[in-house]
Amino acid sequence: MTQATRRAALLGLGASTLMAPAINAQALTKMRVSVIPVLDVAPLHAAIAQGFFAAEGIEIDTSTTAGGATGLPGLIAGQFRAVFSNGVSTMLGVREGQEFKFISGASRATMGPPDILAVLTRKGSGIRSGKDLEGKRIASNTRNNIVWLRGMAWVEKTGGDWRKVTTVEIPFPQMADALIGGRVDAVISSEPFVAAALETGQIERIGWPMSETQPGCTNAHYVGMGPDLARNGEIFDRWARALHKGVDWVNERLGQPPLLELISNFSRVPLERMRNVALPAYAKNVTPAEIDELVGTMQRYGLTGRYPASASLIHKTAQ
Repeated sequence: MTQATRRAALLGLGASTLMAPAINAQALTKMRVSVIPVLDVAPLHAAIAQGFFAAEGIEIDTSTTAGGATGLPGLIAGQFRAVFSNGVSTMLGVREGQEFKFISGASRATMGPPDILAVLTRKGSGIRSGKDLEGKRIASNTRNNIVWLRGMAWVEKTGGDWRKVTTVEIPFPQMADALIGGRVDAVISSEPFVAAALETGQIERIGWPMSETQPGCTNAHYVGMGPDLARNGEIFDRWARALHKGVDWVNERLGQPPLLELISNFSRVPLERMRNVALPAYAKNVTPAEIDELVGTMQRYGLTGRYPASASLIHKTAQ
């Protein structure tokens, strides 16, 4: 730890004595967290930058993956202590017997457009609806995740048969090039990559997959392993306390330069582009009702099976 980092940790402790137990700043607990470079993880980066984790005696090491589904195997293997993941991938793992627990909310859809997901097509393609996408190729960052699920719901809502649409897996940063190059006919993209795609002048937005199908729906969460939570609950209490301070910091600065600069730094999207992005609703908690809605939608789009009671999957830090 550098002298500057040690000094920041000690200062953070002084400001947090009412909220956290006394921590030895020279013996930080290291926690590796899997993330993806999207707006939803802004509170985690804010909590790191503002010293909230250091004040709780925790050092965060982030590891970037293409999607929540790719981070979950690392959680199972013990490579990560926490994973930012979409709810669909988490619940599919739970269905298969994995001991995943929701340890914090992360983001939800807004109650109306704009939201962070968008269906994009090439200008002049003639594609305007889900009906127009039948027999065509659409990209999701991974299949059978929240992006895919809400995208298929949008296809159906706008007159199409989702079973007649072919899904191609393409990471968010590569979607615009794939669309312009004709590899796919449409993409379900997420901010800040939506704003970047629209700036090319060759791409247009035709839909809002979340707010047009299920306003306010759950999107993403942080997930841990049940046995780890049982053994190390106090560490996760401190982790969640710091993260939730990051949520407050972000929500107090929505649309303001400090938040846009933070997101620009971790997403590597130019700051001037950040002024055009749509932001999600940042959440701390997870409710049984939102998980029940998610599971019901999953069942509707072919992700069937037996799922445990939603309340049993929510750790106390997310309640």
